[in-house]
Amino acid sequence: MEILLKVPPKSPLKFMCISKPWLRLVSSHKLVKTRVKLTANEKECSHHRVIFQDSTGNFKVSRLPPLFHTKKRTELFDMDSPMETPTAHTWIVGSVNGLICMYSNIEELVLWNPTIQKCKKLPTFGAKLRRDCSYYLKYGFGYDELHDDYKVVVIQCIYDDGGSYDSVVNIYGLRTDSWRTIHKFHGNLLINSSGKFVDGKLYWALSADVDTFNMCNIISLDLADESWKSLPLPTSYGEGSYPLTLGVVGNDLSVLCPNCYEGTNSDVWIMKHSGVTVSWTKNFTINHPKDLGEFIFFSYIFSIPSCQSNKGEILLLLPPIIMIYDGSTTQLEVVDQYKECFAAEIYVESFVDPLLIAHNHLADNL
Repeated sequence: MEILLKVPPKSPLKFMCISKPWLRLVSSHKLVKTRVKLTANEKECSHHRVIFQDSTGNFKVSRLPPLFHTKKRTELFDMDSPMETPTAHTWIVGSVNGLICMYSNIEELVLWNPTIQKCKKLPTFGAKLRRDCSYYLKYGFGYDELHDDYKVVVIQCIYDDGGSYDSVVNIYGLRTDSWRTIHKFHGNLLINSSGKFVDGKLYWALSADVDTFNMCNIISLDLADESWKSLPLPTSYGEGSYPLTLGVVGNDLSVLCPNCYEGTNSDVWIMKHSGVTVSWTKNFTINHPKDLGEFIFFSYIFSIPSCQSNKGEILLLLPPIIMIYDGSTTQLEVVDQYKECFAAEIYVESFVDPLLIAHNHLADNL
């Protein structure tokens, strides 16, 4: 087993076809979990990949480390979509431990591991909505370490012409391969497209009313006990500010806060959670590249997949543009552009098999 933990992920996959003992060993729960911890925390990020979505609904993949090198263009490799009917209207919810959660406008949610090419189509969660109401859906994907389960959250945000607002929170567990409805949060409209997963919790931003996308606070859902909490905003945020953007830098929740009075830069705040208290620290300021326009930092649906190098550089993926933030100069540098791509997500190579997880629970209950 020690050898299998050190070789590249593609190598053990070849052994799975040799015999059933090899298959059981490579797909064993202990090996899979141990590999996930080793690869996810590796400083060199040699097992991290960036997946880009193209205009056909299929994907292109690159290794993460080369994107930090600005001297040559990073090679992209084609990868077919796991969807039965690939479409450009496919959205990635998030990635955890090598699993990518996505959905399209014509298909249900799926959990996909591109490393081992295994995909699990989720059952329909059975939305029941009144005909006289409008609604939209917000998504989240994360890992419940306490129960060793991968969970998908779909929030039905419902409102009518009279101004009333309600929500229904649906949660899916891969181990049971089923949906449940849990108690809802207290607040108004969710404004970021997908929840940000950090340390067992999903985070969304809340707006004060339907006519504005300015934040009023941040809420979190603990995937282990399914409890909701409200978090304060960074102290720099005031009335009339541009919409804030939730993101993840390293292993911390971050907020991108445009300085609306100057309009030339944005502050990035990092949340630190010490048990009970929550505090925000301004980590750095990003000067906006003039040739890109400032609108990219102000969109309420904007999300920054980011990764930090050993040198402290931060990679920002804003397809089709890839930029690197240099902390010593507070400048953003455009390092590449992929005009055929319009969405991106960072994932780590793993052996996590969504089909096997759901099947094992089903077999245990027969």
